[in-house]
Amino acid sequence: MRAEHSGTHVVLLSDPRPGKPLAAIIPLDDMAPDRLLAIERFIRSIANRHFPDARLTTAQRRRLGHMLRCLDGREEHASHFEVAAALFGRRLVSAADWHDSAFRYQTHRLMRDGLKMVEHGYRQLLRARRRLS
Repeated sequence: MRAEHSGTHVVLLSDPRPGKPLAAIIPLDDMAPDRLLAIERFIRSIANRHFPDARLTTAQRRRLGHMLRCLDGREEHASHFEVAAALFGRRLVSAADWHDSAFRYQTHRLMRDGLKMVEHGYRQLLRARRRLS
C-alpha cells in the first residue's frame, strides 16, 4: 500500500502494557532526524530520565507562550491593553501611558507574530536547528 500524503500516523496494534515492548516506525525523509530525537525523548520520558527539547531556547519558548496568550485574548475579544495587562501585570501596564508604552508595542508585535505563526510557519517549530555542513 502506498500513502498519497505525508503526515503523522499513530497506530496501536494492541493494548500497550507496562513492560511490554513497543515499536516505532518513521519515514526516512528530511524530518527523520527530528523524529528520531522525538522518539529518544519519549523513551527517556517513560524511563523518567529527562531529555530536554533543544529545538527552542527558554526565551523562544516564553515568547511563543506570550504569542499564544495574545491570540487567546484576541479570540475572547480582549483589547490590546487588556492583553498587555494580563501578560505583564496591571502594575506595569498603565492606562495613562498606554499610547507611548513599550508594552503596547511589544503586545502588537506578539499579536502580529502569533497571527503569522497561525497562518503559516508554525511547523518550523518542529524542526531541530542543525549546523550546516
